[in-house]
Amino acid sequence: MSEPTTDHPARRLRGVLAVADRPAPAAPADARDTARAMIGRLLARIAADTTRAGDAERDCLRLASEILHAPSPHDCTARLEDAARTWARDGMSIDVVNALHAAAQEVLNRIGQGDATSAHRHYDVVVAAATLVGDLLDTMSTTIIGACVRQFDRAEDGNEAALSALLEGQPVSEIVARYGVTIAERYRVLALATQPDRHRDGDEVIGKDLRAQRLRHALAERAGGATLSKLSATGGTALLPATEVAATGVEHLIAEIGRAAHLSISATVVEASITDIAGAAERAHELLDIVERLELPCGLYGFDELALEYQLTRPGPALAHLRALLAPLDGHPELLATLRCHIAAGLNRRRTGKTLNLHPNTVDYRLRRIAELTGFHAHRYPDLWYLRSALVVHSVRPHRD
Repeated sequence: MSEPTTDHPARRLRGVLAVADRPAPAAPADARDTARAMIGRLLARIAADTTRAGDAERDCLRLASEILHAPSPHDCTARLEDAARTWARDGMSIDVVNALHAAAQEVLNRIGQGDATSAHRHYDVVVAAATLVGDLLDTMSTTIIGACVRQFDRAEDGNEAALSALLEGQPVSEIVARYGVTIAERYRVLALATQPDRHRDGDEVIGKDLRAQRLRHALAERAGGATLSKLSATGGTALLPATEVAATGVEHLIAEIGRAAHLSISATVVEASITDIAGAAERAHELLDIVERLELPCGLYGFDELALEYQLTRPGPALAHLRALLAPLDGHPELLATLRCHIAAGLNRRRTGKTLNLHPNTVDYRLRRIAELTGFHAHRYPDLWYLRSALVVHSVRPHRD
């Protein structure tokens, strides 16, 4: 058996540049000074280019130059944390970090492509520059992301607590004083249900915490800081101030949040005054339950779109009668599935067949069997109204009379 090799690549150390899997020799002090000066000039030049960076990005690059020349990087981190909290509140954190990394890449490219009278000296400067830029990115990225997370955690905790207090009926004045939030007079109350976007590879397996974080961030970034919410990976409740989000803009907002968070979202909305928030939230979630049980497409639904379904599920003598209409199908789940799909497909037999992977003739056969067992035909009025109403009751309240 051969002896184990003694030249195994050394473990990479934090802040140490590796070349060919081996730590590169530390650059001479004069090379580090030269590299530091070159990096500072290039950062200043990029920050001064107003066509390539906004105010937040320029401030970040100026702070990067200060940290680069500071005796200790931590001397400037307090100012960086203050700035990062502002960027987090304004929804600029990701843009700032992206701009920082792009600027670092450009700095290294320019230094690496520069000419030098001595090849050895140029190598030392490049090594020193790579090490300095790596340390700078590590310090700044960690500080910015940490401040951003803490800012969102504090805001989210306050928002969730304020929303919970509103739903419990606590006085608005006490909620404002305790949590420091702004309470509007009217809200559009949203109930949300989410699932991974099937069109994005790998999103089905991401952690629930990351999915919830995406949803919270997307809502905060697009709906504004006055929104109150309590969200998890599977959805939750959000209160949009009626004066800030128009009724006609809620559907677009839901679509934007879904795209940003990589989630498919079903949502229902109920508008209410601050005095009826608890009741509105309960109605919104009752409507959302109907949307999910009827397997309606993702999107936004208002009370006017689900008024019939909502009323059909309220207690009353008609409820048991409507449930009994589909009792003959209890032992035929394939017929129930066909009826539900056929109604959702607008009574189009070919679309129904495609959805269920059935030949249209098989769809016709199943519809005839439904008519034989129930006495109601899906292609005949008012039979269709009775079947649809009975299906709503069966789907939403399958175990209640």
